[in-house]
Amino acid sequence: MRIEIQAHHLVLEAEHREQIQRRASFALSRMSALIHQVDVHLTDVNGPRGGVDTQCRVQVQLERGEPVVVEDMDHDLITLINRSLARAGQAVNRRINKAMSDRRQHRPQI
Repeated sequence: MRIEIQAHHLVLEAEHREQIQRRASFALSRMSALIHQVDVHLTDVNGPRGGVDTQCRVQVQLERGEPVVVEDMDHDLITLINRSLARAGQAVNRRINKAMSDRRQHRPQI
C-alpha cells in the first residue's frame, strides 16, 4: 500500500506527514492487501482569512473497483487528519464487506 501526501496552500511539518502515515497505516492495515494506493490531499481553502478552512480529501484506490473518496473540513489539522483517515478506513471496510457479501450471494449452489 503506497501513501501519497500532497498539500496545497499549506505547509506540512514533518510531524504532520508522520501522523498521516501512521493513521493511514492503522486505519487501513486490515485491508492493506486489497489497497493499491492512498492519496491524501490537504488544502487551505480560505488562505489567511481564517475560519474552518482546511480540507482533507482521502482517495483510496483498491486493487479492484472504483476508488473510495472521503472529504472533510476542520480548523485543527491533527483532528482533520485523524477523522478523515478513520472515516476512509470505515468506508473501505464497508465497500470490501459489501463486495464479499455480493460474491457469496452470487456463488452457484452445489
